[in-house]
Amino acid sequence: MPEKLPEVTLILFGSTVIILLLTGLIVFSLFINQKRKYRFRQEKLAMQHNFDQELLRSQLEIQSQAFESISRELHDNVGTLISIAMVYIQSFDPAGDKEPGKLLESCGLLDEAMGALRDISRSIHPENISRLGWQNAFVAELERVRKINLFTVECSATGDPIRIDLAKQVIIFRILQESLNNIVKHSNGSHIKADIRFAGDQVVIRIEDDGHGLGGNITNLQALGSGLRNMLARAAMLPAMLTIENAEPKGTAVTLFYKESSEKMNAP
Repeated sequence: MPEKLPEVTLILFGSTVIILLLTGLIVFSLFINQKRKYRFRQEKLAMQHNFDQELLRSQLEIQSQAFESISRELHDNVGTLISIAMVYIQSFDPAGDKEPGKLLESCGLLDEAMGALRDISRSIHPENISRLGWQNAFVAELERVRKINLFTVECSATGDPIRIDLAKQVIIFRILQESLNNIVKHSNGSHIKADIRFAGDQVVIRIEDDGHGLGGNITNLQALGSGLRNMLARAAMLPAMLTIENAEPKGTAVTLFYKESSEKMNAP
């Protein structure tokens, strides 16, 4: 029996060492796993924070762009209608034979101005996108561009619309709004064509103009301006694919490709 004692002691010692090593490995594995989970949560929080910041900036830029369009529309459209109506009213003479016609014309001009003001009021509603959806808000933006009488506008839509989160709708609308803003300011064109195509869980939006385009060298879009850089950055956050290229035979074509996740599509 005494000669077996060292052997038993050795076995117990070896077993204890193995158990301690296994315990250490398990604890180390749990530590590494928790560290990875913590890093993943931090990265997810950072991505959400960046998305929220971009969403807020997009909302502010939408309002800024809307105010700029409203200012232009008030000056070019509503202001002109009211000015003509005021001229008619100031020259009104009840004794004249043709004055009733002028008075009726003044009333018509004022009615048209009031209609334009109502349209403007609806367009600056803070919940315009949540109320209309990005597609109808975009069509309304196209109509606003058409009313400045510098562009003819053509718009088509095919397929069944898909459901998209409101936050992503805001970013999509901002990308399209910035594209229209670039056309109005820089294209020197006269026609805008917009095409919206839904297919399954994806949508492709293409906007073309007939202006002078981007020029011969468009290999580095990042160097073309902050507006285009912002559009590309927002598309990446959705995530979506955005291409900006010269159109044929002339002009610029902006194409946004967005695919909704299947989980959102199947949500009740």
